[in-house]
Formats: sequence, structure tokens, C-alpha cells
Amino acid sequence: MSKSQVLTTRVTPEVMALVDRIAASKDRSRAWVVAWLVEQAALKHVEFLDFVQVGLDDIAAGRTVSHNDMIARLRSRWSTKKAA
Repeated sequence: MSKSQVLTTRVTPEVMALVDRIAASKDRSRAWVVAWLVEQAALKHVEFLDFVQVGLDDIAAGRTVSHNDMIARLRSRWSTKKAA
């Protein structure tokens, strides 16, 4: 089990009220809620960064479609669906 570290921050009274509300609903401490929220936010942000990196890697490798080609593909799909 890894050792936890302390993180200190300042929040507005409104944010503290939200943290307290979450803590009460989960029957947990403020510290637990804040640690959980930071973990969730960090995981989601890293997931987004990884998603963006896939696109950047595609651009670097030349796996792209021009704007005009994409518009033509979309129009083709729309016309096919309208005909159905």
C-alpha cells in the first residue's frame, strides 16, 4: 500500500458546502470526499489527454481526412439516410 500525501488548497464557501453535501450523502469525511473527487477528476483528465494524443499521433502519421472530403462523406451518408 502506497503512502498517501497531503494536498492543501483553498476553496470558496460555496465549494466547501458542496463538499460537505457530498460527504454527508456518502457518510464520509471531507478529506475522503476531496481525495475521491481529485482522483476522479485526474482520471478523467488523463483519459482525455490520452484521447487527444491518439489524434495527434494520427496527424503525425498522416492519417487525416481533409475538411472537404469529410463534408462529402457526411453529405453522402445524409443523402443515403434520407432516401431510406
